[in-house]
Amino acid sequence: MPGPCSVGCRPAQQDHATAHTACRPEQPVWQRNTSTACSWHAAQRGLRLGSERQRRRRNGAAAATGASAEVLPPPEQAAPGGQAAAAAAALQLVGCANGADGLQPGGGAATQLDASLAKDDGDVVNFMFHQYHLYERRQAKGSAARALSALQAAQPGAEALSLRRDVLPKLELLEAISPGLGWRVFRRWPEEFGSPEAVERWRLAAAYLFTVGVPPEEISRLFARHAAFFRVAVARPDALRRLFDWMAQDLQLAPQSMLKLINRCPAVVQADVDTVLKPRLRFFTQQLGLSQERAVTGLLRCPEALGVDTAWLAQRADFFCRELGMTPQEVGALFVREPSAVMSSLERLQQTVDWLRQELGLGQETLCKVVAKGGATKYPLTTLQARVAAWTDGLGFSPAELGAMLGSAPRLLLYPLQEPKYQAKLAFLKEELGLPLRALLSFPAYLTYSLAGRIAPRAAAARALGDRPLPLPKLAMTDEAFARWLGVEAEEWEAWLAAWRQGVDTQRWKLPPACRPPLFGAGQDEQPRSQLAHA
Repeated sequence: MPGPCSVGCRPAQQDHATAHTACRPEQPVWQRNTSTACSWHAAQRGLRLGSERQRRRRNGAAAATGASAEVLPPPEQAAPGGQAAAAAAALQLVGCANGADGLQPGGGAATQLDASLAKDDGDVVNFMFHQYHLYERRQAKGSAARALSALQAAQPGAEALSLRRDVLPKLELLEAISPGLGWRVFRRWPEEFGSPEAVERWRLAAAYLFTVGVPPEEISRLFARHAAFFRVAVARPDALRRLFDWMAQDLQLAPQSMLKLINRCPAVVQADVDTVLKPRLRFFTQQLGLSQERAVTGLLRCPEALGVDTAWLAQRADFFCRELGMTPQEVGALFVREPSAVMSSLERLQQTVDWLRQELGLGQETLCKVVAKGGATKYPLTTLQARVAAWTDGLGFSPAELGAMLGSAPRLLLYPLQEPKYQAKLAFLKEELGLPLRALLSFPAYLTYSLAGRIAPRAAAARALGDRPLPLPKLAMTDEAFARWLGVEAEEWEAWLAAWRQGVDTQRWKLPPACRPPLFGAGQDEQPRSQLAHA
């Protein structure tokens, strides 16, 4: 089964079981020496190692702050102009947390770059080792070699990296954005340090983002959070502009929506618009029959969908069509309404559908409704089992009765009956309307209406204006039709409703659910009326 594509973004609901962790092999018995002498020697080795690390940090800090330390001056300022001014405004320190990999615990954020940490201008490895308090020099050796190869590809006559020319100006700019960002970029994409144009292209990329409406502080956060921007801005600057042009012009996204999409699925930064992203958008418009506007709505709700290839998406669409008899258009509508229901693994989808079919005896038509309109596949199976148990064990309905109610109200399994607001509705049904819980069999949609907004006022109006109880199906009427049923004009009904909303009787239904006492206990058939009156 094809997995997520090379862009590398995981689907929103991918099962955690697919993540593998490496385990250490069991230590042989003959190596398990727990003697006091061995423990003492191990402790001494740990103390020596800790002392060495502390000495290294102290020496690095002293070199960075001592009188003889030569602190790198700020990089050259860009030439005056609109783009340069925008870039300077964008690349400001925003105080992001230091998340650099490979740094010693407690090493601290590098706020100044000290050239004296290196023996000479070509000693990049020792500089990175001391500046960022690395555990081992080999952490920087590989990156330095890759940076040198990139430099020699750009300048065949270059023999070595220059600390002052190739490394320090770039680190200064990166550290101004976020402490520790310099090491993160050097560790992962050292080739950018071998590019003579890197700093200028980084500044131009920031200036371009400013021109499309991204605020300067958000630009800084974007670069600090997604270091891939630095690589793409140097290696494929036109691709970065093409990405934001596509989002702004073709998708009609506002700057905040662009940021949301990138933050939720950072892999789009490295994806090609024409060969990767556009075909994925066409899958939703051509294969699932969505308009581009609706497809974009679904993608903003689940940006991770842009991070998987069309074959992966087609497998999910084929499952819904084959197993449930849904049309491609219904699958598209489900993606817009409940995108996480489509982004689940095939194993989880099959497990959920089989359980609903067997446990509740749902026919193909009802099962299709529960999935397509109720979005049942977006929940783990344990959640669905708990909600079914609330109906069967808590309220006394049989699985067959619950299945029949799902036929007319397919979203019933979305409602956690143990929450106070649903408990209050069930109590109102019994105490105020005088109906048994089994009245829900004929009108299960009762639970979908607001207690304070529709159920309580219409029940009060039926008594006050119509002198009769409120049949549950009348909750589905429009205000005009309900006024006719009451035998009053629409204006009279609206005036009465406005007065009722200002009255004392309505205040108890406006309280947040957490502020109301429990009005109904699962499995109980009676509650004192006085308890409801004082709710």
